Amino acid sequence: MSTPSEPPMPNPAALLRRPPDRRSLKVGQIALLLLATLAAGWPIAAIIGEREARQGVLRADFMKSWGPDQTVPAPVLVVPYVDAGGLSRHYLKIAPEALSTKVELVPERKARGLFSAIVYTASVEMAGTFPMPSQSSVEARVGRGATILWKDSLLLLQASDLAGMTAGDHAAWDGAAVAWRNCGELDILAEECRGALLVAKPPTGVLPATAGKMPFQATVTLRGTGSFRHVLMGRKAEAVVTAPWPTPSFAGTALPTDSTVTDAGFEARWRSVDYAQPPLWTSSRLSETSTEMRGPSVGVDLLEAVPTYRMIHRASKYGILFVVLSFTVYGLIELLSVARIHTIQYGLLGVSVTLFPLLLVSFAEPLGYAAGYWIGAAFVLTQASLYTAAVTRRMVPAAIFAAALGGLFGFLYVLLSLETYSLLVGSVALFLVLSAVMAVTQRVDWRAGEG
Repeated sequence: MSTPSEPPMPNPAALLRRPPDRRSLKVGQIALLLLATLAAGWPIAAIIGEREARQGVLRADFMKSWGPDQTVPAPVLVVPYVDAGGLSRHYLKIAPEALSTKVELVPERKARGLFSAIVYTASVEMAGTFPMPSQSSVEARVGRGATILWKDSLLLLQASDLAGMTAGDHAAWDGAAVAWRNCGELDILAEECRGALLVAKPPTGVLPATAGKMPFQATVTLRGTGSFRHVLMGRKAEAVVTAPWPTPSFAGTALPTDSTVTDAGFEARWRSVDYAQPPLWTSSRLSETSTEMRGPSVGVDLLEAVPTYRMIHRASKYGILFVVLSFTVYGLIELLSVARIHTIQYGLLGVSVTLFPLLLVSFAEPLGYAAGYWIGAAFVLTQASLYTAAVTRRMVPAAIFAAALGGLFGFLYVLLSLETYSLLVGSVALFLVLSAVMAVTQRVDWRAGEG
């Protein structure tokens, strides 16, 4: 009975002489080409960053020429006093007991060349009452023997900048209108008038030096860029901000109590009740410091409906998906048909797809993000699809490639607009695409050609 013969042992020398697997070699070449293609996109990313920086420079220019981001604290009643030694002058400051502020923003887009910035004109109306402190509470703050200069009292209003003031802006004490004055017009040391300060002196005899309440009003018109803030001070305060702008972002240390946002504009309302704030305090400077502005900060940022450069940045970060998808479709065409695609042809396709972010920023600057996206996508899709048809010389693979690339462009546009759920939708879509590739290639004999 014959015994089965053992299989011959492989010859190590023959293994060394065996040529490398052609498929493995092709995959390695394409992987290196993919890295080179992605590196070629770095200069395009630098161009996008440079254009965004120029947009920032333009916004800074408008902040200088039109007006900065405005921050307007609540008006403060300022009463000068001289200490008991008569050596130095200080200020007793009284916060409003009740404050009601109405702000109407009129935004507009200012352009310079291909770049633009959102600016606004703010009409600010404030009304409220100051609690006139008793003699004992004043002495507790300033000390015994201090001389209180009630006749030199001032209504103080501070802002980031006074650009945009009009002749109709004024203040009112107990119904008596008085004009705003610049702090520099008063007989006060220059270092005490730092910042954008408006002051209004009450008419003679209006401001009492005894306990009670003093009603006031203040109107001011300011110009600013991008955002507006208002610092609420006092025990009871409320503010209403309105603007014909459909895409606000409410900011500050307190969100609106209620707000309404429509395509025609928005209205936001804040209410604050704070008994922890001191009703009066002392300071060595006329202007208010940041530590004295202890009330909640409320306000709004006027955002673009579609922030062009932020969307372009996000789209450019998905450039790797376009290259990987294009190379994957080309690889599947080679595996599932008799078409053969040279490595150089892979490279030319990669360069074509990599140009999409550059086309996007080029068209988006003059035409807007949406138009720039679809025009750039149409250019790349047309060029890459026609090239695929010429390479494969078959309409079916070219149609499949065009459908895949066009679907990716459409899906990415929707994905970028989702904001909140973009990560979830993108992860699920990537999983489904990988599952489809695994299903299509499950019958491919990857060991063919290994000898």
